[in-house]
Amino acid sequence: MAFKVLALLALAACPMVLAQQYGQYGHGQQVEQYVHEPHYSYEYAVHDEHTKDIHSQKESRKGDRTEGEYSLVEPDGTIRTVKYHVDGKSGFVAEVIRSGHAVHAPTVVAKPVVAYKPVVATYKPIVAAYKPVVAAYKPIVAAHPAATSYVQNGHFNHGVNHY
Repeated sequence: MAFKVLALLALAACPMVLAQQYGQYGHGQQVEQYVHEPHYSYEYAVHDEHTKDIHSQKESRKGDRTEGEYSLVEPDGTIRTVKYHVDGKSGFVAEVIRSGHAVHAPTVVAKPVVAYKPVVATYKPIVAAYKPVVAAYKPIVAAHPAATSYVQNGHFNHGVNHY
């Protein structure tokens, strides 16, 4: 009897232990955010004579201050360079510099060699109007003798009939 009471008390204590272990509402650890000072620098350039794609860019950042510049060749041949800086409080500040002389391609005006004249004066159909080649369909009526039918047993050349 004592064993039964002890087993019953042990089973009743299990949910209480689980509630204490997993059901606590408390102040957990407070993780401090690591605030780092961003620091990077990069640079690249493209110079493709085939496609006439010529541009470059470089930028560096230290903390809240970012500085950089990029340049590209415009379609008219001038070079546009943009120098910029971004500060934590001032925002994006850019200075645009154009250098070089604009060269525009000469305008080509196509002039017709000969004045327009219609190739065909008037429309004339090449094919004559449609005329049916074959006369209307006339069915051929032929009389066929009626087929005779008779019942025949499925077993041939057997001496015994199976019904």
